[in-house]
Amino acid sequence: MKKILSSQWRISGYALLACIGGIIGGLLVNPSIYVVLGCLTSLVLLVLVNVIYVLYKNNNKKHGSNERGKQVP
Repeated sequence: MKKILSSQWRISGYALLACIGGIIGGLLVNPSIYVVLGCLTSLVLLVLVNVIYVLYKNNNKKHGSNERGKQVP
């Protein structure tokens, strides 16, 4: 888990830890299915945001390094 939290996927790692903590805390304080569904929904949204961020960053890095060296007349 330490390797994930220091990589480009750290937002997903933190989302997973927050989801686990939220589910455990929610079930201890107020046992309800809505707590579990809310935590899972936030986990899915944060993972999707992280996937878009990583793909955009990798795509931008790949195209940016190729086009910097070229000079357009």
